[in-house]
Amino acid sequence: MLKKVIYVLAALVGIYLVLCLIGPKKVQVERSITVNASSEVVKTQLADFKFFQEKWSPWSGKDTAMKTTFEGETGMPGSKYSWKGNKEVGTGSMELIAINGDTILQKIVFTEPHPSGGDVYLIAKANGNATNVTWGMKFEIGFFMRAMMLFMNMDKMIGTDYEKGLVKFKEVMEAAPTAKTYNGYEIKEVIWPEKNYFGKKATVAFDKLGAFYAENFPKIFNDAMNNKLEHTGPPSSIFYTYDEQKKQAECAAVISVPEGQLKGWEKFNVPAANLALHIAYYGAYNKSANAHMAMDAYMKEKGLTQTCVIEEYITDPMSEKDTTKWLTNIYYVIKNSDNVQISVQ
Repeated sequence: MLKKVIYVLAALVGIYLVLCLIGPKKVQVERSITVNASSEVVKTQLADFKFFQEKWSPWSGKDTAMKTTFEGETGMPGSKYSWKGNKEVGTGSMELIAINGDTILQKIVFTEPHPSGGDVYLIAKANGNATNVTWGMKFEIGFFMRAMMLFMNMDKMIGTDYEKGLVKFKEVMEAAPTAKTYNGYEIKEVIWPEKNYFGKKATVAFDKLGAFYAENFPKIFNDAMNNKLEHTGPPSSIFYTYDEQKKQAECAAVISVPEGQLKGWEKFNVPAANLALHIAYYGAYNKSANAHMAMDAYMKEKGLTQTCVIEEYITDPMSEKDTTKWLTNIYYVIKNSDNVQISVQ
């Protein structure tokens, strides 16, 4: 009798091992939806863990007492979201690994109830005035778990939640205020994620701004690379005042550095704001006055006040000689109800 039991157990183990050999080594789940919003705004929101947890996570409603923590600079590589909840949501973390073009890469780790993890990706691909959003996950299956995967529909289990989350994301994004045109410029209301910058602040004459940037941007980038600090985004300016009478501006030439210290340069922190105004300006830098006038008209109509103005210089003038193709992202970060102001260290 004992031998029969041993034979049966051996047979079952053998069958299980065979199933492990033929079971899937990897699993990929993916869902997509079209959102009627610009790809730039969509990508910014997809990279914001706090926005995810508060606005469109398909799991947040499953445990209203779930504890969450956020680390790092919002929307930047290295930022992290951790949660601890009931059995339905478990315990784990998500980290933003990289942003490559229209793709956001994340790493997800579950520690409870079953340790596991995988690679998550979010793609925001422009489709005219709308954006095709794809949410996917890839994870490897350990050898002894592969047999179980033959009897589990992971695509349905995870895909259903992904579908619910994307529908919520679409609803939230499309319920946001629509863009309005002033002076021929489309102004969009966006959420501003917290950002840290390093650079140099000075009061500079209008006709000396080009020389000020040309002198400081290369030095800041070189020092960041030499100190092995990851910088994100393009060279930028933070404007505090712009005096038309004196023909001078109080501004800072900066680059965004999520973490670390850059010796010899000032550190600037622009806190997160629930409202910022954005114009995608194409043209020479010294001809952007009408875009700023459009911002002023918009704020006057809405009764808004900015904490600072930020220009991001997307196009490299050295590689693109046609000034009409130079893209500058202009942001007016609007003062929050708690009057949070930009800080300089």
